[in-house]
Order: sequence, then C-alpha cells, then structure tokens
Amino acid sequence: MNRTGGIRGKLRTYSEVTNLGATARRYFVIGAFDGALTILGVILGAAAAGHLTVEVVLSAGIGGGIALAISSTVGAYEAERIESRLTQMDIEKAMLSDVAESEYVDVLRVSAIVSAFIHGIAPLVAALVPIVPFLFFEPRTAAVVSITITLAFLFVMGFFLGKVAKEAMTLTGLRFVLVGIVTALIIVFLFGGA
Repeated sequence: MNRTGGIRGKLRTYSEVTNLGATARRYFVIGAFDGALTILGVILGAAAAGHLTVEVVLSAGIGGGIALAISSTVGAYEAERIESRLTQMDIEKAMLSDVAESEYVDVLRVSAIVSAFIHGIAPLVAALVPIVPFLFFEPRTAAVVSITITLAFLFVMGFFLGKVAKEAMTLTGLRFVLVGIVTALIIVFLFGGA
C-alpha cells in the first residue's frame, strides 16, 4: 500500500481497501433511523402517559440520544473489531504467515474506528431532530411539529438512499415515512389508552 499523500491520502487508500464509504453510509442510516424513531417514541410515550413537558422530553430525549450514541459506538466498534480479526485470521491462514504488524491490519483498525464513530454520532444527531421543537413551542404544539419534522427527516433520508441506489427516490422516501407512521401508531395503540 502506498504511504504517500499524508493522512488524507492514507485515509483515501484505507477507504478504497475496506469500502469504508459504503460501510459509513450504512452505519449512518442505521444510527440515524434508530435515533429519530427512538426519540419520537419517547415523545409519544410521554404524551400517552400524560407527562408531555419540555423538561421530560429534553431530559429523556437527550439522555436517550446519548445512550444510543454510546451503545451504537461500542456495538459497532466491537462488531467491526471482531470482523477485522476474523478477516486477519483468514488472510494469515491463506498466506501461512502472521500479518499482525502489516499495514492491512492498520487499515482494518482505522475502518473499525471510523465506522464506530459514524454509527455513534448518527443517532445523536438524529435524536436532536424530534427534540428541537420543544425548545421553541409549548409541549402539544412541539409534539405535532416534532412528528412532522421527524417524518420529513425520514423522507429525506429515504430519498437520498433512493438516489444512491438509483431507485424511485420518492417511493424510497415514502417507505421510510411509512415506518415512522407505523411506529407512531403502534405506540399510540399500546399506550394511548393508558
């Protein structure tokens, strides 16, 4: 592997070797989806329980977002670390030699760290989407705005993925919105009469 080009060149090479762009995109979507829907669930649950206040939403929402970020980061890192180790073992078996000190092992390590970071930051960023309206509106209005912008966020994410996959972008966006609506309906059905 070429060591020229400094850190940027090295990262570009690492990305090409491990297909890091696709992995990062996948982890971002998974994490963002988790963050947006989880916090939407917190808001709807608080409303169903009769505790829809700015304080409850902000503390539970931010706390949930932080917990999701930590969980996603550690979970993704450990999963990638194990997969990297298995890949290393396969290479060593095929080459009949130890590759522990090779640059390829560094590539796998960097890929695991970057993937974990992206999977960790995505739910935290997405968790803020449903929370922000509670900084500006009274709770009931904020909940309606929150649901609306969360569904819009899901649509944009689906639209983008539809574009990447060269699918019907609007249809992919609407599939994401449908998941958000079904999630909300399940929560309201389960806890709405509480």
